[in-house]
Amino acid sequence: MRLLIGVLVLAGLVQDRPGVPAIPPEDFNRLHGMIRPQPGESPWRDIEWMTSIRGARERAAAEGKPVLVFTAADGSPLART
Repeated sequence: MRLLIGVLVLAGLVQDRPGVPAIPPEDFNRLHGMIRPQPGESPWRDIEWMTSIRGARERAAAEGKPVLVFTAADGSPLART
């Protein structure tokens, strides 16, 4: 909640600053399309990620591939199944 309030306050401050041009409504769609993720820009999203460590180990062993494990700060898996 604090983050949301901070973002809203910051947005209000930036909006009122002199010298910061407003985005014309006719440019919004073009600019929005430019900042959205583009095809091929995030290839990690195309990977079939597994959330089961056991399943990942079995599949990696069967395919002769390594296992990449993403964990949280405390070492626990990011997703549990």
